[in-house]
Amino acid sequence: METFVNKEQQNLPKDEYLMKIARRRVGFQKHVIVYLLVCSVISIICLIEGGKIPFDLWWAWGIGLGIHGISAYGFLFDERKAAEREYQKLQQELREK
Repeated sequence: METFVNKEQQNLPKDEYLMKIARRRVGFQKHVIVYLLVCSVISIICLIEGGKIPFDLWWAWGIGLGIHGISAYGFLFDERKAAEREYQKLQQELREK
């Protein structure tokens, strides 16, 4: 599955393009680890102090984490893929004429 990239990245050679995708995914994986560690530690501290688990923290940061994951793994609009499909449609139309 391809990842959303900006216009400058679309013109990169394939290896560099794949490296950009790999870096974006590794960044997301680090984000997940930090999210789990920080939220867990804060929740444990809150429980030890007699408070409640800070669900607002989990939800708010979780939304941001979800968006980061979507962009890292390509569920957003992929210009490169869409451009390739459009290009192939145009080629097909030319062949039919």
